[in-house]
Amino acid sequence: MSHRGRYDDYDEHELDYRGRGRHDETQQQPAKPSFQNQPRHEDEAHVSNFSRTGSSLGPSSTGYTASHRGGGFDSYPTPSARITELDDRGREVRPSYERATDSGTATATASGLPPRSYGMGYESQNRQLASVEGRSEGRTENYGPPSGTDRIPGHRRPPPPPTPAPSTVSASVIKDFEEMKLTSYYVRPGYGTIGRPLSVLANFFAVRSKGRAKIIHHYDVEIDPVVKTLNQKKPKGLLRAVWEQVSLEQSGDWAEAFAAAAYDGRKNCFTPLPFPISRDFVQTFTTAIAPDNIVQRPGRRDESSSDDEYRRFRVTIKHVAEIDLERVMEFCRADKQAPHGEEECLTGLMATNVLMRDVPSKRYAQVGATGNRFFTLEGAVSIPQGAIVCRGFMQSFRCSNSGLPLLNLDIGFSAFLASGPALEVVAKILGRDRGGGAGPRSGPWGGYTGGPNRQDISELSPREIGIIKNKLRGAKFTVTHRPSTRLHTIMSITAQSAEKIIFTMDGKNGEGEQRITIPDYYRQFYSATVTKPRLPCVQYGKKAFIPIEFVRLADWNSLPPTKLTADQTAAMIKEAAMRPTDRANAVLKWRQELDHSSQAKIHAWGLQVNTNMVQLQARVLPAPKVLYANNVDARVDKGMWNLRGKQFFRPGRTPLVAWAVISFDKYTDRDTIQSYVTYLCDTLIAHGVPVVNRQPSCIGPVDPRREENIKGALQEAARDSYIAGKKAVDAGRVNPAWKCAPQLICVVLPGKDAWLYETIKRASFTDLKGPVPTQCMQAAKIRGSKGIEAYTGNLVMKIQNKLGGLTHQIPLSELPGMVKGKTMLLGGDLGHPPIKAGYADAPTVACTIATYTPDCDAYSAQIRLQEGRGEIIVELSSMIEEHLKIFHRKNGEYPGRILIFRDGLSEGQYAAALQYEHHAVITACRRLQRDYRPRILLCVCAKRHNTRFFGRAVDCDGSGNLPAGLVVDRSVTNPYAFDFFLQAHAGRVGTARPTHYICLLDELAISPDQLQQLVHSLCYAFARCTRSVSLVPVCYIADLVCQKARLIVNDPGAGTSFAPSESSAGDRNTNTRASQAGYSRAGSGGQSTTRGGRRLDVMQVQNIMARNPELADVVSLVCWV
Repeated sequence: MSHRGRYDDYDEHELDYRGRGRHDETQQQPAKPSFQNQPRHEDEAHVSNFSRTGSSLGPSSTGYTASHRGGGFDSYPTPSARITELDDRGREVRPSYERATDSGTATATASGLPPRSYGMGYESQNRQLASVEGRSEGRTENYGPPSGTDRIPGHRRPPPPPTPAPSTVSASVIKDFEEMKLTSYYVRPGYGTIGRPLSVLANFFAVRSKGRAKIIHHYDVEIDPVVKTLNQKKPKGLLRAVWEQVSLEQSGDWAEAFAAAAYDGRKNCFTPLPFPISRDFVQTFTTAIAPDNIVQRPGRRDESSSDDEYRRFRVTIKHVAEIDLERVMEFCRADKQAPHGEEECLTGLMATNVLMRDVPSKRYAQVGATGNRFFTLEGAVSIPQGAIVCRGFMQSFRCSNSGLPLLNLDIGFSAFLASGPALEVVAKILGRDRGGGAGPRSGPWGGYTGGPNRQDISELSPREIGIIKNKLRGAKFTVTHRPSTRLHTIMSITAQSAEKIIFTMDGKNGEGEQRITIPDYYRQFYSATVTKPRLPCVQYGKKAFIPIEFVRLADWNSLPPTKLTADQTAAMIKEAAMRPTDRANAVLKWRQELDHSSQAKIHAWGLQVNTNMVQLQARVLPAPKVLYANNVDARVDKGMWNLRGKQFFRPGRTPLVAWAVISFDKYTDRDTIQSYVTYLCDTLIAHGVPVVNRQPSCIGPVDPRREENIKGALQEAARDSYIAGKKAVDAGRVNPAWKCAPQLICVVLPGKDAWLYETIKRASFTDLKGPVPTQCMQAAKIRGSKGIEAYTGNLVMKIQNKLGGLTHQIPLSELPGMVKGKTMLLGGDLGHPPIKAGYADAPTVACTIATYTPDCDAYSAQIRLQEGRGEIIVELSSMIEEHLKIFHRKNGEYPGRILIFRDGLSEGQYAAALQYEHHAVITACRRLQRDYRPRILLCVCAKRHNTRFFGRAVDCDGSGNLPAGLVVDRSVTNPYAFDFFLQAHAGRVGTARPTHYICLLDELAISPDQLQQLVHSLCYAFARCTRSVSLVPVCYIADLVCQKARLIVNDPGAGTSFAPSESSAGDRNTNTRASQAGYSRAGSGGQSTTRGGRRLDVMQVQNIMARNPELADVVSLVCWV
């Protein structure tokens, strides 16, 4: 989850270094070090995990097949303090929820499709798409050029007719679309030439083959226990240990083949030396490993273990296919006019990525679902509240248009929980270590109090239990009350203390049932004294509880961004924000440490990795004109300009009159607020924002530690705002037709804690008679004089935007491909719920932002809720239809050109987005007017990649970054696809990350220079800052809207787990706030779908927004962000 727009309404353009540590929502899984007995991530499609940003494995004309079947294994369980049942052998029976096995299957089969020269193809002939309910159009009848035009010169063949899109689509249809594989590319029409050329380095290393590239043999590997046990699990570390043990036990030809083989830790093995078996023969090996998964050479293993039979495994190997790496080399040379052999290239990339990860997976901790990120504890840095930041790297083998495949190598930073005794870590989390420390406080009134003595860790308040529950859920740990190395997983933290948890168990020697507390149980059965009985217990099974003092947290427990506090985020950013020169040196250091030339397996595969970064030609595009009122040119310099002395381009419809100010900081009283409000009003007027009410109601200081205080203050502010507006209307100071709705509530925050910010945003949207825009301000900023001019200038731009005005404009003459009054820009994004307990049925927020004015400088928003975590916007057709109606109402006609910029897509979803969402646009157009067919351009914007560029000192700015406007469309881009990297913004701290733009469809016949200049100019149009941003504004705003909408539909308080007070035979008393959130109920007037017996109101956010007549107007619809 991004932190943009949080705390003081900061944006990425203000803190450009956000996310430099790559701690993004794709990394939501706990760390999995090699050779550790840990449960695997369910449904992990390891076959396609060959690159963090690489495409999934597609169909192959070679008959390539790979499968992933269920099954699992876990080691023989050691006795524990579990309150559970035993099977007929006297062994532990785990809870049913732990016995679920992975039944996912990932299979790639031959498609037989010939390569396409132009357009985009899809592997769909073996998949029958579900029919659409409630639609009568059938397939699109006319899929040719836009109506009323001849075929556009140079126009490429459009996609094949897709299946009609419904307004509500079943999950199976969406799944079918998302499983479609890209089998051809929209071919690049050429390369750009505009701009100042310069030479740069990229964090890629060329990979060559010694002579002709080798044939790689792919084998399917099955590893199963000889003696199957209940609740079988096969953690990745365990499977690697078994594979390594089998490898050490081989000799002769088998030993040579194993020595050159790369194993992915699941089911696939790749080797250039075939195993000495026939193609149809299945070879089986049997081996045993030590209880701690330590690989031992033959003859050295201790055979006396009593549970040795449960550590024996059967390994079966079967030949699957041959992969020719020469196909990768040929694809990168791109010496054919049409894309050729892309599927063979994908399989080669997958196999080589497994090879590249073989050695790192043994030396470092392999973190994340994609398997290409590795970290080490060496040089780890402690950050506040019980966390550490570890350094690492990622690497990915990719095709390129440089003539050779490249190895992308980049550094990484990730936050983890500190390891050690849980009590010590909890003390750090709560700020109770060493006399308090930096705990999770929010200024004067944001602290979490746990009692009179903050250093006392013998008892926790309910709020503190909620904090540590959120932090520790999912963490791995070992127990200390008995000898054991087995890893367990924290499910929850009990609300009751250990001494209050009572359960019933069978007595000894037939004495019948007895009631016993947790401390008594551990004292009787383990001779372990619970010294802190008032502390809660850790729940690590359905019926398993252990006092927190007997828990030791393991290494590599990941902390995703959603669990980081403001202090931790700031410390993380500070550690991860490396200057470009330092980052380049760190990449080269990792390249030297990996030393690919000394890796025997890479040598056996006949590959050589260059020691130097790729050098390539880039260009710096000229900045566009930025106009303020009276067409004053701002004179852009290095991606920035100055606001001083300029008036905003266009004011809002109504002057600022109905507003109020609240202080949640006890040191900011009403006199201080009024003093700053006077300065704020002067600044607003100086920039052309009319202010009628210069003395708004000032409320507070208010204690924000109780949520009802926050709601009460906001309700009072909204009421005072309405009264001020009503008085202004009655006095004739504003237009009598104005509806007096509250325009703005300014809120003074004591600190930067997310919980207070999110509570304010949520309450201002849902707990008032109608949603009211809020503007958060930092108390420390408005009380001091240092930097107050720049800070207030930033605020007035946001206030101007929230009043429906326009700060500045980019003239259409600077936007190639756009026609005045005929063009609509549209951006789309999705906001997924967090991956944690209580959110299984939480919806995904889908948002589209579209322009509707002739100059494309005002936006309307459409928000829908949809099921699951898919990347396709299900309701896109109805959303587009509403945007087109607004455009027609404002311009008298529909747009002839629609330029769609899509965020939130991975490479594996490009085909689905093109086919489904492109057709959704066509369907919306034809519902409005049968013969209406605009020209469409569809471009994907990708930020989650690991490409960085470095330049010479003479070419860089003061931060060491390359200048704003840097564009790269050669060498590191795709051999065929129409893509480019654009760094439109000037880096401030750390190393700037360019955005990767991939054009999937172009019916405008736009040239590379035009598209690159268009995107670059649009990045200067973001209304809330005086600098260019890294992403086109329609996508940027869509992302901000999704963030705020998630606060409404995803209840952040999942509640606290309550342990049973009696035997576990009854139901647990569990807080169900998450299940009672708004997404579980359907609105009366909106569309809805049913999931798990509950109804989802897809129009929930849109209906709430309509309750405020100011926000219901398209001018101000996105002002809530």
